[in-house]
Parts: sequence; C-alpha cells; structure tokens
Amino acid sequence: MGSTTNPHGVGTTNSQATNAEMNKIVIQRPRPIEVIFFIPGVIILTMASVLVHFHPRPYAFDLQTTETIQSVKLLPLITAFIEFVSALNNPIPSILALAIWLVGLVAIGFIYRARGRPSAIWFQSAIALIGTVAIAGGINFIINILVARPRPGSFGEHIIVLSHIPVNSFPSGHTEHDVAYYGFLLYLSFSQPVRQWRYRWVLIPLQVFAVLDILTIGYSRILEGEHWLTDVLAGYLSGALWLLMCIVLYRGISSYLALRDQQRTTTLN
Repeated sequence: MGSTTNPHGVGTTNSQATNAEMNKIVIQRPRPIEVIFFIPGVIILTMASVLVHFHPRPYAFDLQTTETIQSVKLLPLITAFIEFVSALNNPIPSILALAIWLVGLVAIGFIYRARGRPSAIWFQSAIALIGTVAIAGGINFIINILVARPRPGSFGEHIIVLSHIPVNSFPSGHTEHDVAYYGFLLYLSFSQPVRQWRYRWVLIPLQVFAVLDILTIGYSRILEGEHWLTDVLAGYLSGALWLLMCIVLYRGISSYLALRDQQRTTTLN
C-alpha cells in the first residue's frame, strides 16, 4: 500500500489521506441565526395575514404612504427605471427571463461535463432556481386567496391606480417574486464555483441590478397604486422567508450529494 508524508514528516496511507479529504465535506445544516430569523418571521407573517384578513381596508399609514409617494416628483430617469423594473416583473417577461437563466445554467453544466469537470452543481442550481421561483409563486397565491384583501381603490380611496388587476392584494406578488428570484441568483453568484471563476467581475453589473431591483420593486408597487405598504412589507417578508428556506435546502442537499459522490468514488477506487 502506498503512503504519503504530511508536512510534519509523518507517513500516512493513501486511504487515510483520502478519508481525511472526504471528511472535509460535511452536510450543511441550518445555522442558528437562520433559525432565529425564520421562526419569528413566520409568526409575524401569520399574525399580519390574520389582521389584514379581518381588516381588509387600508390602514391610515397605508393611505398616507401611497399619497406621499404618488405626490413626489421624481427625475425622469428614475421614473423610467422604476417603470422598467415593474414591467420586467410582469408574467411574460419574468417567465422569459427565468427560461434564459435555466437554459444558461444547463448549458454551462453540459460544457463542464464535456470538459471532464464537475458539472452536477450547475444542474442543481438550475433546478433550485426554478423551484425557488415556482414555489414562491404558489405560496403567494395561497396567502393571497386566504387573506382575500381587495386591491387599492376598492373602497373609494382617492389615489392613482394605473391598472385594476383582478386578484387580491396581500401580499405583493411582484415583491415576493423579486426577493426569491433575484435573491437566489445573488446567492448563486457568490457561491462555489462562481467565486473561483476568473471572470466573475463581469457579474458585478448584474449583481448591482439585482439589488436595485429588490429595493425598487416595493416602491414601484405603491407608486403605481397596485399595493398598499402592508402588502409590500408582507411581500418582502414572505419572499425573504422562502428564499432563506431554499438556500438552506439547496446548501444541505448540495453538500449531501457531494459527500455521497465522493464516498462512492472512494469505494470504487
């Protein structure tokens, strides 16, 4: 049996060295800070949903916030960006964008496989991104039906409503979608193996846009009279909770699959 020598000059067998390397991969579990955020977040979202269900009319601060935001005159460039962010997250553009990311991640996976490099992480990322966005939409739909809050303008409020969408208002679907969608893309852009990519700096404009989109989408929903402030805040919270859960699941499943593959390779060797 062959042996290797560590920096201290102590001989170790190849099997021992392989086991040591294998032990470096551990299954990632939820961190305490993640649990601390998630549990109170679910409680707050549940309580807010119940309160809004039994008081569907806008609260005083809801109406005041909308009136204030709609009365502010913004620079044309800022207004154009806000409108672009809002339009980009309509159903058809958002589905097309998601399809492009799916095809891109899968294509990268096949390129890595053709070059004999680890490719599973790219396919896992594609599946995780689709699952995150799709289930976030499902969660929003369920809460939306259960809370059954009418859209702004339904009670005769004197505000600007650009379009009357025939669905309920709480929570904001655009906001929840953006937090889950762009939040998961941001997470992937800072995770392995992207951090090791020599041209990762080209992603900086996309990362900046993702952050600006998440920050702007809530403002745009109020500006356009589509949602109240409480709808938007609930969208941010529900999106953040689901994003956190998906990141924890993705991290745990990816580390488990990596460990299983390494164990299988070690057994075959």
